[in-house]
Amino acid sequence: MNPLKFMESRLGRFSKSYRRIVLKTYLITVVLVFSFAFPSLIAGLFWALLGNRKRKNLAFLKGSAVWGGAVRWMTDTRFLKIGEFKIPEKGHMIFLNHVNELDFPYDCLVVNKPYLANQVIKKTLVAYWWMKAMGSQVFESSKATTIAVSVRNLLKGLTDTSFVVYPEGHNSYTEQIQPMQKGMIKLAYENKIPVVIVLKSGLTGYQSLETGYTIAYKQIGTYDPARFSTWEEFKDFVFETMDREKKILDSEISSEAKKVEVAAS
Repeated sequence: MNPLKFMESRLGRFSKSYRRIVLKTYLITVVLVFSFAFPSLIAGLFWALLGNRKRKNLAFLKGSAVWGGAVRWMTDTRFLKIGEFKIPEKGHMIFLNHVNELDFPYDCLVVNKPYLANQVIKKTLVAYWWMKAMGSQVFESSKATTIAVSVRNLLKGLTDTSFVVYPEGHNSYTEQIQPMQKGMIKLAYENKIPVVIVLKSGLTGYQSLETGYTIAYKQIGTYDPARFSTWEEFKDFVFETMDREKKILDSEISSEAKKVEVAAS
């Protein structure tokens, strides 16, 4: 499909400025592959040829962070990392709120870990290739046999890395935390996988503003699902934690924005 028509069909309810930013965000990857991210591409292909999967993934992850930085520069975004960030190298699921098409490059910049995606990603060929090159996994849930294989692959992958997960399961296009989907919460609970919660705020500004974007990220904490008696209890805890801490982060970013306005006046 023509990229412009795709933007119109998927994002037609949003402003032209937002559709334009989304289009530029994904088109700029072509430029980056042959410029700033080119060393990462060559390194990734080199290690792939040698069969060194871990170094190949690290090279492509480094390239994905270049993309996040380029989007920040392209949109002249004021970018805040609030508090200390210690993303575990391996063995964890990293839960992030999922806002819109612009959070993927920033998640690559801030968290810089492979993703645990659902099978819908296979419909987008380029994004699917990129995510796989970073070491991401697609969780197949079409039938019991594929679920079992996906769980085994996940547990094996966790011995080398941690995975980014969007527990809401879809773009929210709001600053409000949406209900948690059952799949990833139950998966973490049943396999005793510790969860790190990272939140972002301000991404909806791209949907309504022409300029003056401010976004913020904050690492909230690490939580052991084994502390909870049922996966439903763990699900409620994750939602309540994300909802409460998101409101605090929204307040913090609002205070930072007011400081900037006062300083500029």
